[in-house]
Amino acid sequence: MIYDKHIDKTEEALRELREVYSNDDVNRFIDGLKAGKICNEQDIQKFINYVRNSDGLTQLEYTRLKQLVNEGFIEKFATNYNKSYSTCQMLMSKMKSSVSRGLDMLGRMCEKGRSRKGSHHNKHNVVSSSKIGKAAYTKSTWGLELYGDSVITLYNEIRMYKKHLMECIDLCLNVLKSVEYVKTHPEDAYDKHQKNREKVLLNNRTVIKRLISMGVDMENELMDKVEDWKKEKKSIEEISAMLYHTLDENEYNDWVISEEVMAARRDGITNQERAIWGDNKKQVMMCRIVYQHIDELQPEGQKDHIGGEFLAMLYKWSNTKPNHGMEYWLTYFTDFYKKSDGKLTPVKKGAVKRCLSMITTEKITKQTVEDFNKRMDNLVEKYMISTDKDDKNIKLAANF
Repeated sequence: MIYDKHIDKTEEALRELREVYSNDDVNRFIDGLKAGKICNEQDIQKFINYVRNSDGLTQLEYTRLKQLVNEGFIEKFATNYNKSYSTCQMLMSKMKSSVSRGLDMLGRMCEKGRSRKGSHHNKHNVVSSSKIGKAAYTKSTWGLELYGDSVITLYNEIRMYKKHLMECIDLCLNVLKSVEYVKTHPEDAYDKHQKNREKVLLNNRTVIKRLISMGVDMENELMDKVEDWKKEKKSIEEISAMLYHTLDENEYNDWVISEEVMAARRDGITNQERAIWGDNKKQVMMCRIVYQHIDELQPEGQKDHIGGEFLAMLYKWSNTKPNHGMEYWLTYFTDFYKKSDGKLTPVKKGAVKRCLSMITTEKITKQTVEDFNKRMDNLVEKYMISTDKDDKNIKLAANF
């Protein structure tokens, strides 16, 4: 009989193996000895040695997996493991001996019979066919008390081996769970992105200064892709979740460095701000200051929200280029406001659109809009943004 020992490198396969290894039914073990024709003392001793050697390799692989976790695999935004393979494929490759030898152990306790011609085309799955796996088994009338010490030793060695196999699998499943948590929690992904970004900038500060001084125009496909996602109204948190553990370290470093160099070349104006205001640095600096301190104005709206009327008038005051529209601006404002530790939650685009229509039809009066604009101008003056046309002076006054 030929048994297929192939297993897919998936979370489902890991869980199936764990379920099998968690079963230490003596009846399955006894029936497995009979099925595998492990009958004489020599065969039993060989099996004991095989299990012990396999167990040692499994414990070594567990240590390596644990080291991977301890070195910050979850905290790293980019890794060199996930470019070509999924996290599960990578983890199962790191426990290669545990997987292959565990399957071989199951195979040794399958029915042994003469292979018929052509039977190799119809291999049986080893997990489903093993007596200590999922196969049907015959319940023994007696337990291990009728067997010698070597059989009892083999049973205990297999139990210990399966215990260590489960520890390896549990560690892998916990890593997979942690990675999935970050991917489905944008705020957590963004936090990891910021921490990793700071490290890249710190470690490459000399290179960044040199590139800035050389006036290099940094081309980066990922940077362009991120800007396209922002145009699709995706927040920086959502983008962080999309990119977490999808980039290798070189790609990530290149992206971070390129963004920093380009931002410096534009006197700190980001690609997103340039799309909204063009090269109007003065307006960018004024808007940044207002958005950063906007909570001081106690924006009107429902509890814990910035209302649609307030945001509609703020959009008008911000004097954006017309090509991207309000929705793109609202995404930028929301991201910037959150980064500035804003305490409220901006309402969604629908409420802002309705209030923009009310401004157009003067249901929100011109006087109300003028009063609002005055409040914004006062906030600008309070934080010493110069009204001088010299962009350099504006930048210095804003402490950028």
